Amino acid sequence: MQQGVQGKVRDRETLKYLRSVNLTIEETSYGTSSKPDGSYKIAGIPEGKYMLEASMVGYYPVSHIVVVNKNRFSNIQIDLEPEVILIDSVDILGRKKCNYIYVPTLESGSLQPVISMVSRQEIVNQGAISLIDAIKYVPGALIETRGRKVKHFFSVRGQRYPYPDYAINGIWQREFHEMPYFISASDIEEVEIIRSSAAFLTGLSGLAGIINIKTREYDQPETSAELEYGAFNTLHSHVSHGAGYKKFSYAAGLGYDKTDGPDQKNAAEGIGNIYCRFNWEPYKELTISTNLYYLDGKRELALAEEPAGKRFREEISSFDQIRSTLINLKVNYRPGEKASTEVHVFYADRKPVFKWEDINSNEIFEISEKDHEWGVNLLQTLNLSHKNTLRFGGLFNHWIAPDGKRFYIGKRCDLETISGVVADEHDFGPFVLDGAIRWSGTYMNDYGAFNIDGSGTGFSGVTPVVDEWQPANLQVALGFRWNLSKTLMGFYHSATGKIKPREGSLDEDLNEPQNETRTKFDLGIQTVLKQTGKITFTGFLVNQKDAIVYSGNTYEQNGLVMELYENRDEDHFGVEVEVLSPRLMNYFSAFINLTAMRSVTEESGQMKRSDEFPEIITNGGILFERSGLDFNLFWKYIGGFESSRFVQQIQGEPTIYAPLGDYFVTDISGGYSFGKTITTRVYLRIQNLTDIRYSTVAGYPDFGRRLSLGLKTTF
Repeated sequence: MQQGVQGKVRDRETLKYLRSVNLTIEETSYGTSSKPDGSYKIAGIPEGKYMLEASMVGYYPVSHIVVVNKNRFSNIQIDLEPEVILIDSVDILGRKKCNYIYVPTLESGSLQPVISMVSRQEIVNQGAISLIDAIKYVPGALIETRGRKVKHFFSVRGQRYPYPDYAINGIWQREFHEMPYFISASDIEEVEIIRSSAAFLTGLSGLAGIINIKTREYDQPETSAELEYGAFNTLHSHVSHGAGYKKFSYAAGLGYDKTDGPDQKNAAEGIGNIYCRFNWEPYKELTISTNLYYLDGKRELALAEEPAGKRFREEISSFDQIRSTLINLKVNYRPGEKASTEVHVFYADRKPVFKWEDINSNEIFEISEKDHEWGVNLLQTLNLSHKNTLRFGGLFNHWIAPDGKRFYIGKRCDLETISGVVADEHDFGPFVLDGAIRWSGTYMNDYGAFNIDGSGTGFSGVTPVVDEWQPANLQVALGFRWNLSKTLMGFYHSATGKIKPREGSLDEDLNEPQNETRTKFDLGIQTVLKQTGKITFTGFLVNQKDAIVYSGNTYEQNGLVMELYENRDEDHFGVEVEVLSPRLMNYFSAFINLTAMRSVTEESGQMKRSDEFPEIITNGGILFERSGLDFNLFWKYIGGFESSRFVQQIQGEPTIYAPLGDYFVTDISGGYSFGKTITTRVYLRIQNLTDIRYSTVAGYPDFGRRLSLGLKTTF
């Protein structure tokens, strides 16, 4: 019988094809091992539905459901995740060389236990539509749904201002904060979130953290189309296609998402997106990949409710144009097993147009905050010995906002940033030590952000800074991991350095806030359960001297309300517990995580408990799949906290805070898949099942229960 299953096996992190992987059809005698090019083929399997298992020393085993049809081979690509602590020190060293040679931006091993990975399958199970949807269940995740200029802010461990940076396939993006809720989850293969936020190898993220979006790739031809419709006349549509050949692969996606939002809330939006990716390996020493994102549409800024101020409850405003183009190129050259050179070239062009109607005069205003940037990043990796790996490189970024940005509309911003990084990792057997240092400096060609003269009336007194260097920033990290046994690992990581305020921030004196000094510590232990299960316990401390925080006050210019910041000391310390179960009876899996944190802040010269951050954040989920039927239940609890953001204040009176958080919300998704040559899944998802009107920012409660029906076809 010429029927069965075939495909290729590769390392999920390096994308390198793996040989000698064991592949078996569970509860049968059928099996094989992969060839040097990663390919495998199991023939002669009777028709039916089976579980294909792939396993190899040094990797977590994985299982895939496979349907065998008469006179046909099913194509299954398998990506194995490296297993750090189940292998001895010699194997760890071998994996380290492979990863750093092929993926120079991979962060140090001591950070790995506090890096969350959200896989493609998890994105599907959650029913995620956007990038923000995909990452909301990682440990400690707090997503502030604001409805204002930046719709969603993602943070962990109280780390705000600046919020984490973003990267696409390891290539850093400087100005990306308005974009995450536009990125379609349908084009994402995996999301990597560094919860400790001490990332040194990806761009200039450093102590502000990084969220790395890994876009979709294809090894075999595949086309899919999905359509979903739900509450508030919400529509999600997406078509994708990709294929892979011997030395070339490509991926493409086209999507459109829209919603009317609740009645009388000015919350409609419609966003289109185009995604393309090309990978080429002209010969085994050279890999080239390029990505393109194009995003365009319109978004109304939702009206707030009390206790938000009158302006936020009545002002009709929108981004009447959202247009962004993101392009990058990555070249990785490996002259041998001991060295590699990787170059990133990136360009982004954004042209948002903000429109609002004055609530008193009914006059309509609009401003453009267009900006563009380009840059080059170089990383060199050297295996100095079989126990030591050195990485070093430099980055250049040129950012221009010709019409100004945020506070400085009408004041040109033109900044050039250079940076250098050195990272080293040394293997002492079961004990592995790593460290990194990054220096960065910014040259201001033209920057209207300082020397505001007078009382701040109209900002007309701004004297731009021209041809001047900002003070340089230095950041340092040190960590280790200790393999205590085959299933148990201890880890430690620390980092310290300066963080400059985001361009366009002002304090109450209408000056740029001071740089913050941030110091971070992670100490924990991780044990692996059968197959893909694990338990991680982490204690953490985030010390922020002169932290850049929202002051609670605003400044109004030409009808625009601008938030003001201040510097004050803050500390956040606590524990994280994360439990991922192995697959149970081949049908069930589950996860639960808990972050318990205490925050203190400077007040009148003393450190006092802060109520502006939740003390408890916990997430969990139960996933079931059998005979084409899947059911997924997720929940999230955020402890109570408070904020003065958007609350109407009374001059001369104490700051008024609004109670937020303290909610438990559940989401459900489920579906049924059928078909062989053409696979179709019909599904239902319900967000906020219990219809809880919780709020993460004053005046912007959740829209409540939302039900959607969807259909996805893949062939």
